[in-house]
Amino acid sequence: MQTYESIKCIVFDFGFTLSSDLYFKISPPECPEWHDIIQEHVFANRHICRMWMTNALSLRDIAAIVSDHANMDLSAVVKTMELGCRDLNFNEAVLNFALAQRSQGRRTALVTANMDVFSDVVVPAHKLDEKFDVIINSSDYGEIDKRILWPIAFKALGDGIHYENSLLIEDGSKEPELFRGCGGFAYQYTNDESFSRWLDDGVL
Repeated sequence: MQTYESIKCIVFDFGFTLSSDLYFKISPPECPEWHDIIQEHVFANRHICRMWMTNALSLRDIAAIVSDHANMDLSAVVKTMELGCRDLNFNEAVLNFALAQRSQGRRTALVTANMDVFSDVVVPAHKLDEKFDVIINSSDYGEIDKRILWPIAFKALGDGIHYENSLLIEDGSKEPELFRGCGGFAYQYTNDESFSRWLDDGVL
């Protein structure tokens, strides 16, 4: 029978789990409709998002799309988009849990379906590589399916890490169900308050 005591690794999602903040949050004064443009022409287009998260498109390609609608120079758009990812807020309960678990000897992995700007800007700006043992980003592997990304993280962690001794913390319901279906433990994150209550129950 599985028990939480067997857990050796915690796997974290990034978006709306470790951080619920939005990218590109700095709006340039010369483009007051900045956020609306990005939402309409980038994030509302699932095909573009998927291509970006699998490295078929780069930040510069996305900036070119934004530039067409923002009346801004391409290099200025790239700079503004990067700047808007350098000071993200984190869900403190999740981040503190990740740091505590690592300090107690459990391995930690950050596995995210994300874009090149995550690896190139977010990770170094927030020193995430100093906070997690392994970081796996879909755009670095050209693959968005976490059933493929999770085993990559396990292999990188070594020490016999696999589903059966790992716990996933992720928002939504799809990935937690998939993780459990592969033999792992999973918690569906909604907010820090609920997460803190769950931890207070003494699961770990």
